[in-house]
Amino acid sequence: MVATKKKTKGKRELVTATWNVRSLVEDAGDARVCRKNGSNTGVDRKLDFLVDELNKFGVDIAGIQETKWFGSDVWSAGGSTFLHSGRPLPADDEPGHRNEGVGILMNSAMTASWKRGGERWSAVSSRIVTARFLVGEKGDKLPGGGERRAGFCITVVNVYAPTSKAPPSIKRRFFTDLQRVVDSVPVRDVLLLLGDFNARVESSTDYICDAVSRIDGMPGDELLWGRALGRFGLGDCNRAGEELLMFCASNELSVMNTWYKKKKTKRGTWTHPSTQQSHLIDYVIMRSASVATVRMWV
Repeated sequence: MVATKKKTKGKRELVTATWNVRSLVEDAGDARVCRKNGSNTGVDRKLDFLVDELNKFGVDIAGIQETKWFGSDVWSAGGSTFLHSGRPLPADDEPGHRNEGVGILMNSAMTASWKRGGERWSAVSSRIVTARFLVGEKGDKLPGGGERRAGFCITVVNVYAPTSKAPPSIKRRFFTDLQRVVDSVPVRDVLLLLGDFNARVESSTDYICDAVSRIDGMPGDELLWGRALGRFGLGDCNRAGEELLMFCASNELSVMNTWYKKKKTKRGTWTHPSTQQSHLIDYVIMRSASVATVRMWV
């Protein structure tokens, strides 16, 4: 799990997280969330467990990947709200392959912000889901006196990117959908793009640009990716990582994980089951102008 704190002047920090849970499929219950031939032991309530775990860390908003649930709907659990986007529920005579499934989980405070914003959300696909929050309102009391002149909006985009083994057409469709979503976010909104990108990006200082060494004192790698990539990545960049960085650079976005110094042993978000090597593949991405407003930990 990767978590971030966004600093809000005079207010409690907003804590966000991203977590690939591998599955939220339960033993019994609603056909959208349970195994077809489930046992009679009752519902596992994995969603309740997830809510409890995130509450322990004080998380306000979390992007959840690989639920493997069917359907797109709003769920309630433990005072929190879960906006889910998955594959269509198959008919009884269809095989019903479970895969993907993404959701945005918010605590009660952020649920209120979501409702103030008009309960706006979009189940784009089984890999992308978005929601918009109105944080603060005109007239709210501020610490030290005075009133807030206006609220502001946060648009959260949660994704589960295709793996390296996915067909090229699936990857193209994912980035086409994601570009359309990013283009639709109002310029004044705080954009929070998070999820499992199945991509590895290294540190900007690891790149060697043969074509350009230095121009005006700027290293070649910084010319290549701009502010998309910071100095604190992990491991080697793969093809999927280059595609992600190109997307970020073209949209003036920054991979926030790489902008904050942590021990290398704390940078990984996934451990390979065979090699036991740690990799950084889950990211929090924001507009480059937001780099100075965020703190991050794993």
